[in-house]
Amino acid sequence: MLSPRRREVIIAGLATLVAPAVFAALPASAEKLVLSGRVLAADGTPLAGARVAAGAAQSITDADGRFVLQTTRPHYRVSCEGRSLEGFVANRRRDRDGTWRATVGVTLRA
Repeated sequence: MLSPRRREVIIAGLATLVAPAVFAALPASAEKLVLSGRVLAADGTPLAGARVAAGAAQSITDADGRFVLQTTRPHYRVSCEGRSLEGFVANRRRDRDGTWRATVGVTLRA
């Protein structure tokens, strides 16, 4: 027979193994996020044609390195010419319609 304290330790240990999988299986927030920004090269010039992805949403930067995409995920990935960068939207705000909006500036280094 296990003591109550030992039982608590075993349950806590199992919870730390199972919790990440449980949280990963939960559906993502359905709140819409409009993510926009600009992608620059290390020398400060705009990167046209860079791919920006957040969840299933994707966008390609224009000639000035700018992009806009609509997603429900605050995690994004930028890739261009073999370089890539991942980030997490930290500063987002709600507009009058209740939509979350965020702007990011990304510099891809060689």
